[in-house]
Amino acid sequence: MILLAGGTKDSRLIAEKLLKDNHKIIVTTATEYGGQLISHLDLEVRVAKLDLEGLEKLANEMNISEIVDATHPYAIEISNNLLKLSTIMSIPYYRYERSMLEYEKENSFYDLQELINFLEGVRGNILLTLGSNNIHRFKDLKNKRSIYIRALPTEYAIKKCEDAGFKPSQILGLQGPFSTAFNESIYKNYDIKYVVTKESGATGGELEKVEAAKNLGVNVVVLKRPTVQYRNLYNEIDDLIGAIK
Repeated sequence: MILLAGGTKDSRLIAEKLLKDNHKIIVTTATEYGGQLISHLDLEVRVAKLDLEGLEKLANEMNISEIVDATHPYAIEISNNLLKLSTIMSIPYYRYERSMLEYEKENSFYDLQELINFLEGVRGNILLTLGSNNIHRFKDLKNKRSIYIRALPTEYAIKKCEDAGFKPSQILGLQGPFSTAFNESIYKNYDIKYVVTKESGATGGELEKVEAAKNLGVNVVVLKRPTVQYRNLYNEIDDLIGAIK
């Protein structure tokens, strides 16, 4: 049995290919939305934020023989726990991660607080596309009124934004992917001067955000991917599937 840690569009594609190759898999995802991405597949899904103890219990219960980590590039806690689980149980670990896009990243930061400090000093409207998990970190910004947030239109995400003190007029509840033209429309409509993005890769819509910004002269601010010492790292899904026994 393969333990597939997912919650991303990539993990859905991986699950489909593993099932096609007659692998038995169980999928874990931290959010209901992640579970919905693969709800059409004939497999078991566990929706829970599992710590190392919870992962080990699940692995023993389901007789897990291999781990496939297809979690979001910024979900480093679960990735580190899966690496530890692999060592504890002496089972193979495979990592899939989207390739990073190459473009000039003049304003880029590994540390979220440094990025926030940078935004404190800019003038003009800001569009955050970092998701809602860390939105509380922006609640004390002096130029908070200039911030717009693009987040999933779920009760969880919207509430996180509201709890951080953002008004409904500042919250754009939208689900991607978004075209370059759509991003341009958003930037124009809200007079955006700075768009803040993660290095989410092509699947995450990063390219279209950057292209739209370039076309309109909008500044791009990047939260860089955290560094994790993965084992058996693959950037192509077919290469990953081919490596799994």
